[in-house]
Amino acid sequence: MGEIDRQRISAVKKLQELGLAWHAATWLNAAEAQLLLEADATHALLVRRADELEGCIEGSAEEAEFESIINAIEAYEEKRWPLGKIPGGRVSPRV
Repeated sequence: MGEIDRQRISAVKKLQELGLAWHAATWLNAAEAQLLLEADATHALLVRRADELEGCIEGSAEEAEFESIINAIEAYEEKRWPLGKIPGGRVSPRV
């Protein structure tokens, strides 16, 4: 093992000792990581509900719900993946 590998291992250990965790291509503290996990889970639920409502009757309450959900999904995705991609190169779900 080379010196650079030892330095990287040491740096990771130090960051973890400081309470940071590697998540989605960045270092976050535990609270930030938990918030992202919860927000992404909510996003997934909204996407599933939008899929269920897709093709609903025009002018119905379901259509209004569908439009609201789509607006929320798009707003979240713009903030979460501003470049339209998930870190690592995957395209975000609704790009």
